[in-house]
Parts: sequence; C-alpha cells; structure tokens
Amino acid sequence: MGAHKIMIVDDDPHICEIVQVYCEREGFIASYSHNGPDAMKLLVSFEPDLIVLDILLANENGIDWCRAARPYTEAPIVFLSSREEDEIKIRALSDGGDDYVTKPFSPGVLMAKIKAHLRRVSKGRREQLLELPGMTLDFYAQSVNLGDEPIFLSKKEFNLLSYMAQNVNRIVSADALFQLIWGMESLEDTRTVAVHISNLRKKIELDPANPERILTIRRAGYMLVADKREH
Repeated sequence: MGAHKIMIVDDDPHICEIVQVYCEREGFIASYSHNGPDAMKLLVSFEPDLIVLDILLANENGIDWCRAARPYTEAPIVFLSSREEDEIKIRALSDGGDDYVTKPFSPGVLMAKIKAHLRRVSKGRREQLLELPGMTLDFYAQSVNLGDEPIFLSKKEFNLLSYMAQNVNRIVSADALFQLIWGMESLEDTRTVAVHISNLRKKIELDPANPERILTIRRAGYMLVADKREH
C-alpha cells in the first residue's frame, strides 16, 4: 500500500504549510487548498485518505463544504476551528465530520488524531478483503486479483467466486449456488451454474480443462480449494 494522502483545506496559508510539513514528516503525501471550490476540485483529483478542514473558509462555511463533499468521499474529516461553542462542534460532527480540533492546536496532537483515524479506516478496509494463497477478493470493489494481476469478472461470476471463497475447502452444491445467485424466481435452471463455473475457470485456472482451484465434486457440487498446490 502506498503512502496515505492527506488533504488540507484552510484559508490561512501558514496553517496549510505547517500541517503539510508535519504530514510529510510522518511519511504522508499532503496537498492543500484555500477555498471551497478549489478544494472540491482537489478532492476529485487527489482522492485523499483523510481531510483536515477549517470551519471558517473565505466566503464559505467549512461545515457546508463538508456536507457537499460527503457524496464524493468516505475519507475521515478532521475539523480545525477557533470556535469552541458546543453547538458548532455538534453541528460539525453531525454533518459529516469525524473529529474536531480547536485552534491554536498542537501539531503533534493533530498528527496523533490523523493516524488514529487512518488506522480505523485501514482496519475496516482490511475486513473488506479476503485473501487466499495467490488470490485476493475485494468485496467493496467487487474485484479479484491473482497475485498482482487483476481479473475481470461479471457480477454473477464474482458472486459465485466470493461465496465459494467464504466457504473455502467446503463442498457447495449447485442448488445452493443457484438459489443464492439467481433466486427462486429465476427462469434459468441449475445448469446455468455450470456455465458460469466454466467461465470462471477460464479466467482463474492455468488449465481450465484440468482445474486446480475450483474442483467439481461428483454428485455433490463444487469446492474452491485454499491452495491449489495441494491438489
């Protein structure tokens, strides 16, 4: 994983530079903007892992910017503000913020908060991954990698593979796969499962005619094995 990206939004250039310097000392990549419109453009191009946001921007309220930005990012937002009123803090945290630091602030404390939020996000992100020997499934992105190579699957192919991966080294019947992926109301039949399994094998097996990852268990169903070298 590459360095975390921190986006700083503050109309005070001095604050931006201080936070950027401390972020870079921690090994983060930092970029900043001084106003709302430019910050929205930076949000899209930079794709930050965390945002440090001033409450009082030039001609704009940082809380309003936060609310507008939320449809485009799930990155934690740490507010910076000289305002200490409880109602401001409550509004900031209720409208999309994750933390609130008052000015003047300790750069060390701010960095500690940033790292704590990044740890939380990273833990949640790891829970969206399922790693098997030589294969990684990303449930959030619905993508699969064989080693470092991305494999492009259809939605149903991914659903089939992910279900078998969650039941690795267990036999899963064709009926169970069919009901899970196509459902009771489908006009298809269970032979559709075999077609999709065949397509999956063409994408993830070295020799689809002699599969080592997805095995057919006669009269029982299919099994995804954890380590194809053992079979």
